[in-house]
Amino acid sequence: MSDSSSAAPRQKRQVFNPTATKGKRRLNLAIVGLLLVVGAGIGFWYVVQSLDEREQYVVAARAIERWERLGVADLTAVEANVGDAVAMTPSQVGAIVGNWATGRVPQGTLITPGMFAPPPLSGPAEAGRVILQISLPAGEVAFGTLETGDTIALLGRESVPGDEFAEFAGESQVPLGLIGILRLDMVQGGNIYYIEEPAEALRIERMVNRYLTAADRKMWKIGIDVTAEQLVRALRGDGATVTTESTS
Repeated sequence: MSDSSSAAPRQKRQVFNPTATKGKRRLNLAIVGLLLVVGAGIGFWYVVQSLDEREQYVVAARAIERWERLGVADLTAVEANVGDAVAMTPSQVGAIVGNWATGRVPQGTLITPGMFAPPPLSGPAEAGRVILQISLPAGEVAFGTLETGDTIALLGRESVPGDEFAEFAGESQVPLGLIGILRLDMVQGGNIYYIEEPAEALRIERMVNRYLTAADRKMWKIGIDVTAEQLVRALRGDGATVTTESTS
């Protein structure tokens, strides 16, 4: 009979711990849930990016009137999805800055290349015409300001080259004369604009230059300050007095 000390050692039995198993399972579920949330977020971001086709486009920052020259400050950028529509991006506006508006552009309108063009404007009715910009001292108009649609008389004392008497007597002795009558087609920002055939544009420019070089310059609004008849009679010196009262 063998000794009990020589018997093989007993193996330790593993005891099943249900609490440890539950904890490990919960941890695994938490990790899986976190991965699902992160994956869903990344997938959603990619879907949004693929569907969002908005880009930056240029719109009018204010209402731009016809014949106005476009400046950088007149434009602003917005994010939009224009689909198949034509619109300009900020990187493209350099091609139109400084050009004239071919028509009125309301504030907030998406800018397209056809809204602006270098002078002369390219409309069929304006083919062969040029844009003329002139400036008149608004402070010289009697009782009012220069506005679109006004008809004004330009008066002044013009010295006659080679007239020795006029040079001797001084400009103050030269009679006040009518230099010309001008209708203001478009007044914008202190300037007056015309779209005319070259010959007519030259005539207007020469008239204005004569006025600006004359002495004792005056501007009267015909039909508001005086009538054309009163003006002619006063310049003829037949004793009529030119008034500045409004006439009907």
